[in-house]
Amino acid sequence: MKSVKIQISIWFLFVVYMTQVIAGGSNPFNDEFHESVDLLVNNTSQWQVLGFGMMDERAEVIEMTNGLLIIEPEIFEFNAWFEDEYGPLVYQLVSGNFAVVIQLRVVKPGHIDEVPDLGFNAGGFVIRDPVGTHQGDENWVMYNMGGQGQDGVTYAREMKKTVDSTSNLFLTEQVGLEEYLLACRVGDLFYFYYWADAINGWRQETFYNQYQVDGILTTTWQNSDSVTPEIIPSAIGEANPMYFEHTGMPETVQVGIMAHSWTNGIDGVLGSFNFIRFADSPPQNQSQCTSAFEQLGNDLIFIDGFNLGG
Repeated sequence: MKSVKIQISIWFLFVVYMTQVIAGGSNPFNDEFHESVDLLVNNTSQWQVLGFGMMDERAEVIEMTNGLLIIEPEIFEFNAWFEDEYGPLVYQLVSGNFAVVIQLRVVKPGHIDEVPDLGFNAGGFVIRDPVGTHQGDENWVMYNMGGQGQDGVTYAREMKKTVDSTSNLFLTEQVGLEEYLLACRVGDLFYFYYWADAINGWRQETFYNQYQVDGILTTTWQNSDSVTPEIIPSAIGEANPMYFEHTGMPETVQVGIMAHSWTNGIDGVLGSFNFIRFADSPPQNQSQCTSAFEQLGNDLIFIDGFNLGG
């Protein structure tokens, strides 16, 4: 009888282990990118690359080097995340609620102080349902920044929600090529924040309509509101906080880092990431989204820097 109990216990542990492997577990990992790894050639890291093994990585470069993760997408039209279109993605599987922050710089390749062209060339987060096949079944949210301009918006941060391959996006002017971006999931709700030096703290992404933000008259641009009824455009001179409610997202999602290039000729875009860090305790409400990173922008003023070369 004792041996039977031991066998049952071993089988139970095996089933639990396999369940965690299949579901991706619930313990995300941090990365300071101190390894030297070419993720397109010999990926010995913990990260997974979308399209790897199927010749569909869509990137010229995905590598860890000199303390950075570098992503440079291939140059072809619509190599980017919008509706059924998609671009490079480096991801891990994460279950349940989470708060995660990245430090990034988004520039023109070979020119670390130049803004990429404005044809939606950006880098940041994609948080995605893994079962999508890019055939009318894509569900994800995005938070990025880069060269993307509409109606006076130029270098901008972007929020994007995609439901069954229909995408709504929102652009708000970004000051500076380097930034901390924070994404937070609480159930079906997704919140996004950036580090605002003017207030030495996190600022939630907000819909502005001719509203003064740190002395700059700011207006948020949107392409549509077909799948974002939760976002309420503000009246002139006012501002409304933004978030996404996405009931189509499963318990386990791909939390990904990306750089993509929608359309811009031959210049391309380069996203470099100094780290990714998750909160030790999953947030249970919106007020807990930033609590693990309250002093991040004050404590880490790009200590390592972004030495991307020429």
